[in-house]
Amino acid sequence: MKQKKAQLKIQEMAFMIIAVVLFFVLAGLFIFSVFYMNMLKEANNLREWKTLSSAINLADSPEFNCVDSKSNCIDTDKLITLFNKKIYANLWQFSSLKIIRDSGFNKTKEKMIKCSSENYPNCDIFLVYDKKVKNERAITSYVALCRSEYEEGIYEKCEMGKLIAGNEVIAG
Repeated sequence: MKQKKAQLKIQEMAFMIIAVVLFFVLAGLFIFSVFYMNMLKEANNLREWKTLSSAINLADSPEFNCVDSKSNCIDTDKLITLFNKKIYANLWQFSSLKIIRDSGFNKTKEKMIKCSSENYPNCDIFLVYDKKVKNERAITSYVALCRSEYEEGIYEKCEMGKLIAGNEVIAG
């Protein structure tokens, strides 16, 4: 009879040890998932901050800036030459980059006329590139869009535009 009681105590102790180990494993998984979600949130915030700071400075980059070196000004004559160049999709960390002219501000996406060398300047949206990611957050910055016009001489015509840079959001 003593041997059966001893075996019963050993089994109880084994079950208790297994229960304590399972408790600590579950508690560890919970803590790991909380840290993981916070890490994803911080990674997305960092990516958004980098996109915002790059989008603000993008208008002053040599590929976009106006001839007179105006601050926050995009030369649309230069912009039209950037189309269909795949290298820019790898140059910036954006998942998409587009610029909407003021003529397209009140239009839906379907009614906007996409700019090309054939219809420029009678268009609404310059689509520089789009990587077509599923989960994207757009960062917007207003810029001046200027181009050279020829009417009794050359002059610079400027209008308001919206620069939209997208960044991919990491899903958790």
